[in-house]
Amino acid sequence: MPAVTLRGSEVWWARLALADIALVRTLSPVERARLDALARPADRARSLLAAALVRAVAGRLLDLPPGDVPVERTCPDCGRPHGRPRLDLPGAPQLSVSHSGLLVVVAAHDGPVGVDVQRIADVPAGTDAGAWVRDEAVVKAGLVAGAAQVLGLSPPLPGYASALALPRAYAGGRVAQHDAAALLTP
Repeated sequence: MPAVTLRGSEVWWARLALADIALVRTLSPVERARLDALARPADRARSLLAAALVRAVAGRLLDLPPGDVPVERTCPDCGRPHGRPRLDLPGAPQLSVSHSGLLVVVAAHDGPVGVDVQRIADVPAGTDAGAWVRDEAVVKAGLVAGAAQVLGLSPPLPGYASALALPRAYAGGRVAQHDAAALLTP
């Protein structure tokens, strides 16, 4: 499979209402087991939607069916399947995923990328939600603050803060935000 070259960064937004049980068929057995282990229905819905959206976005970029996308989530520290999603293909784009409240977001970029979304009402009192998501995005990208360019994103619902972190060398590049409904609708 040829390497994919993005002409910028892609950010895909999904609302929790898209968390249809039919999406389970696109997940791996490991991802299904993670869902089964979650006690709260809202947590299961967010996790289902996040895993399915990662696969749908990567499948679109790689021209693969979502169920065939080789997503790897093994944590480098403990070996459990809860690490950041990586595509197990040479030259594949890097991915980042986040969810909060009624939103899930996935970002793809040719290099390090981190995305975070947070429902503002859930941020601890006295904490700046914008600073919170900027810091989280930098950590998720695996960058240090001085090496990162952090951009504010426009979540599709009010009451949320979101940020995208990219390498500083990418300054001024294109960031396209998309509604994921078309990717997730059968």
